[in-house]
Amino acid sequence: MTGRDQPTLEPYVGLRAFRRQDSGKFFGRAREAHEVCDLWRSNQITVLSGPSGAGKTSLLNAGVMPLLDPSQNDILPVGRVSVTSSFPREALPEHNPHVYALLSSWSPGEHPSRLASLTLERFFKRRPPRQDRYGDPVLRLASIDQAEELFLGNHRRAPYHEWFLDQLVAALSKDPDLRVLISIRNDQAGAILRDERIIDVMTKGRFTLGALEPPAATQAIVGPLTGTGYSFDDAAAQRLIDDLSGDGTARESKAIEPVQLQVVCTVLWDSLPPDVTHITTEHVIRYANVRRSLEKFVDQTIAEVARDHLDGDTARLRAWLLDNFVADSAKTPVYRGETMTAGIPNDVVAALVDHHILTPRPGVTGDDSQWYELSHESLVRLIRAEAGDVVVDRRTSQQLLHTAQHALREGDFARARRDARDALDRTDSSRLRAEIESFLGDVAFQDARYATAIDHYREAAALFDVHGRTEIVGRLLAASGRARRALGQTRRAIQDIKSAIQRVPDDQGVRIELAWTYWYGGHEDNALKTLDRVLDDDANSWPALRARAEILLHLDRTDEALLDFGRLGTIREPWVRAAHAYALARLGNLDEARNEITAVRATTAEHGPALLYAALVEQQAGDLTGAADLAAAAMAAKAPPLPAHLHRLAERMADGQ
Repeated sequence: MTGRDQPTLEPYVGLRAFRRQDSGKFFGRAREAHEVCDLWRSNQITVLSGPSGAGKTSLLNAGVMPLLDPSQNDILPVGRVSVTSSFPREALPEHNPHVYALLSSWSPGEHPSRLASLTLERFFKRRPPRQDRYGDPVLRLASIDQAEELFLGNHRRAPYHEWFLDQLVAALSKDPDLRVLISIRNDQAGAILRDERIIDVMTKGRFTLGALEPPAATQAIVGPLTGTGYSFDDAAAQRLIDDLSGDGTARESKAIEPVQLQVVCTVLWDSLPPDVTHITTEHVIRYANVRRSLEKFVDQTIAEVARDHLDGDTARLRAWLLDNFVADSAKTPVYRGETMTAGIPNDVVAALVDHHILTPRPGVTGDDSQWYELSHESLVRLIRAEAGDVVVDRRTSQQLLHTAQHALREGDFARARRDARDALDRTDSSRLRAEIESFLGDVAFQDARYATAIDHYREAAALFDVHGRTEIVGRLLAASGRARRALGQTRRAIQDIKSAIQRVPDDQGVRIELAWTYWYGGHEDNALKTLDRVLDDDANSWPALRARAEILLHLDRTDEALLDFGRLGTIREPWVRAAHAYALARLGNLDEARNEITAVRATTAEHGPALLYAALVEQQAGDLTGAADLAAAAMAAKAPPLPAHLHRLAERMADGQ
């Protein structure tokens, strides 16, 4: 093993973001780290923005977080609004996935079902306040990294970001010591910065992160070698800077893209002979040829995006980039359409942004998110260059599972299944196989392929059972029960969920799922008794209150239902608003009820129960034709479908009864 193979001497992190433990290798951003730290502590909301690949995640993890004194600040772990976990999503109560993901990263040891039932405001209310040695409250510092995930991906989840922002602003209004740092890509920053709710609480908390200036880039090259026994000759470091700064044309910025610097430094480090400890210009020329290194990086990136989105047609993707984003040997902007950009689906554009090939173009129009260009002028010649050798897909099973999870968040079920199955083929680990099977169950469930979901959940349960993971087995059985409920197999669903409760008796989310299943099977009394027991343990359980309100409503106990609806606070979920509207209509508040239904109709096109509630409101208002049309739509809906007993009600309404 050479010295460079030893983890303690590895100076560069490669093409991933810096982590907190990498802070000793993080150089060139000291000024930015201190400025962001000061803004974070001084403003209730601070927005850190920059293009993809600028190093926002690295700055937050390895630059800003180490500056914070835990004795003077209540510091939460860096948060994300998308979650990757072996925990079966369908074992959880209905929840806002962005809120759940964020709370899971802020409080990783807490029970998933409990987190799924919390709002951001309730989470902070439950977190004990801290005081300094003088008895004064310390600031709560919470961060949200890669917040663009709120606004990208599956269009069916679009309303969730609205409810998320409502919760964030509510939490800030209740806690004057709460400070939130939001790190977000430039092209999505406007969604935060122009939101009136955010403007009301935001003052001067804005920082834009750009490329590295040459002196800072030099620090990023030389600094990580400190204490390793290796060093850079001054001329060698300058040669790298000159090569990375571009080809010297007047339009070329001298600033250096962090991702390109990481590519070249990693190639240099991996290529150096074992006996070299002092890096000279000759070593840079021989082992870190910037053009060759970046050409290889671009080849690999284009091949990866083509493999994921265009059935591996690398030539088509390279030609599309060249034909549309290059004119007269210079980069040129392209307008991004609603679903296609110059004949290519927009998910390909999004992937190229994620891989630092494309970036939003500011200043073309007032709506800067609608135009894209190559992220760096040097990419013009890199894309024009003849493609190198065929790039072999060497991704590990873990990497494939990660890309599959990303595809699921975008609503691309086919790609999620393909990558997950490839991950299965590449692993001998039974534990990882169990995680992948659980994930495939979630993919099938969200794609309304419930029988397939059951098969995957039960296969995952069998694999986890071998490892003694009783809790995960229980939740997989609960997810299987939910899939059986969707198929109308109520009796078998109850059996699965009761088996789950035997394994996770303290999981209130599973008990709430049992209550829903009882109700779907026509056992209202059992459903209410189950929910009452949950609420005895947690009187403010949002999922339990919501379920009990809906069941009471169908039992004509409208006043009691409205009491539970009132305890939910602000209701944002459209299917819950639809049920609440029906309760209002039953009490004669028809105008308010119809206004509520109108407000949520656009987001309930596939939600069977919500469409039925809309039909019931119209029936109460005397519009029998409108009620019949909505009831027919409710019967055809699949996400989720109507339970059997409500399906019979919808049939009668559709027939005009």
